[in-house]
Amino acid sequence: MRSVLKLGLVVLSLLTPFVGPAARAAATDDYADTVLLSPEQGEALAAFAAQSEKRVRHKPDCSHLVHLLYARAGLIYPYEDSRVLYRGVSNFQRVKTPQPGDLAVWLGHVGIVLSPEEKTFLSSVRSGIITESWMAPHWVRRGRPRFYRYRVGPDADMNLLAKIMNDDNLPQPASRRNARSGDNSELPSSAIADSDAASSQQERTDSPVQDAKTTDESSPKSASIVATIIQRQMPSRQQVAAAIIENSQARAHQLIAGETLDLTHPFSVFSRLEVEKIKVKHERGSVTLEITETMSQEDGHILPARTMERELSIDRRSNGIWVISDPSGRTFLSEGLALEILERQVELSLRRAPNSNNTRVLVKALDRLYDQQSDTPQRAAMR
Repeated sequence: MRSVLKLGLVVLSLLTPFVGPAARAAATDDYADTVLLSPEQGEALAAFAAQSEKRVRHKPDCSHLVHLLYARAGLIYPYEDSRVLYRGVSNFQRVKTPQPGDLAVWLGHVGIVLSPEEKTFLSSVRSGIITESWMAPHWVRRGRPRFYRYRVGPDADMNLLAKIMNDDNLPQPASRRNARSGDNSELPSSAIADSDAASSQQERTDSPVQDAKTTDESSPKSASIVATIIQRQMPSRQQVAAAIIENSQARAHQLIAGETLDLTHPFSVFSRLEVEKIKVKHERGSVTLEITETMSQEDGHILPARTMERELSIDRRSNGIWVISDPSGRTFLSEGLALEILERQVELSLRRAPNSNNTRVLVKALDRLYDQQSDTPQRAAMR
């Protein structure tokens, strides 16, 4: 069984340079006749959005604001929250260089590009519907946004957009100079907190990946931030568990997108995660997890499935953010995305360093997941 799987991996690695471009070409052909929003149409949409404070009575959350403004401009698409938009939907095409009217999307937030030259966008945050620069410190810490351009399809009402384009009362978005490029008066969460989640959860966790960079001021270098929670009172066990899982999902998408899994630190693939207890004294303490691991990696060794306790650290920073970290630098990966993560990591490692120890470790880890999912090897071998 194992020898067959390894043979399949070798075949897969040899075919990747040839199959990959073909698959990408097929995907491109699906949109060969796609018409994207033109620069002139995008400028009209951006100018329309710039006046949204006058056009929106009740402040919606960020993704509903974008959906509403697009719909009023005749650009129809099924509503999706910012996390789905970040991964990509059929009504938008991802672009490297934005134009006015494009979506600027982070994991947990979305806005409409007003001026690519000034790097400004409009979105709904806790303090209202405002224009900001994605080069402002709290956005830079979150990472570069992904940009998506609307695909003009049969559902679009181009007559509405044409009326907007002929409206001489609309300002030019490039003339807006109120971007808060240097305003740090609010916590980063005020700019990045997506009301998609806030509307259904008053005390929500913030984007864990962003805060892993911005709040790790006093942790040991070996510690890995696995979750952050923004609230004054001590978080509940359920909130901590939800924050860790959210961080795991965000990290998974980064690894699938091509970032490298650091094998100098351990990682765990888990199918169940619960917080058993939280002990805090003087705003510092510990979190005890009960975790069912499908597999784990420790010092290059692939360990089998087990249920065990793991202890994390928790402390409250001066900026009001609770930070949960693992002293060993462990990465927690949800079982649902682990196979896709490891297939991607093996593919990258085979290209970069096929004979390295890291490649061997990743292949062993992927083998272990294949052994636990009996139908997966056949599908993988056929790709």
